[in-house]
Amino acid sequence: MAFAYIGSWSFFAFFAYLELFAPADSPLYFDRKHRKVYKVTQSGVRRWRFFGPRNSSLVAYDWDLVDAEHHTTLQASTATASRVHHLVFLVRKSKDDPTIIDSFTFASVDFVQALWEYIRRYMEQGAAPLVKGEFPPVSNTGAYVPWSDFGAVVPFLDQPGRRWKEQPWKTLLKYISMPVTVPLYMLWLFFNRLTVWTAQKVEWPEEIKQAIGRLINELDLRADTCRRLRPGPPPEV
Repeated sequence: MAFAYIGSWSFFAFFAYLELFAPADSPLYFDRKHRKVYKVTQSGVRRWRFFGPRNSSLVAYDWDLVDAEHHTTLQASTATASRVHHLVFLVRKSKDDPTIIDSFTFASVDFVQALWEYIRRYMEQGAAPLVKGEFPPVSNTGAYVPWSDFGAVVPFLDQPGRRWKEQPWKTLLKYISMPVTVPLYMLWLFFNRLTVWTAQKVEWPEEIKQAIGRLINELDLRADTCRRLRPGPPPEV
């Protein structure tokens, strides 16, 4: 019993160390004009030793010092095994010193070679930042509605008649397991919201904002008659 109690709190402490007070958004910016890659990083000790926020800062690397590699990890269970592919960027210290000083990863990528070629052509050959039919990316930070998944835990909140008709035994099992699944979901929801509430807003330096410029939107793309930002006709909304 004591082991389970200590283990539970150890798991919470480990989660708190990794997830709480993390940057709210950690984008990567590939700056073709200045041949730079910008990345958000955290450094220094936490404000309250083990617990609390750290300093978030922005680092800029020369594109010529960035190398790409295709990495894979093996995920296995008692029934199946599969490979997960990642596009990993390694940053060298200088042209004369191949020491790796940093790295960043696009994890769980279906088409690693295609993604690398897309980035490479954008940075080195002047390719359009968007592909045909693509919309400008929009940050979804804070857009998640935590109660949207509650119907999967409490069956009578999500089309109960249809559930009984299509999956009677599965629905019955969900009702029986509610004394366990509902408290677990509420616990998960609490920690999920705690992560959002403690997330640190990253302020980009003004000189970086001026170097990158504002983010393009759909109006910019539709006004781009030469199709330098997105090839092909505008996609249907």
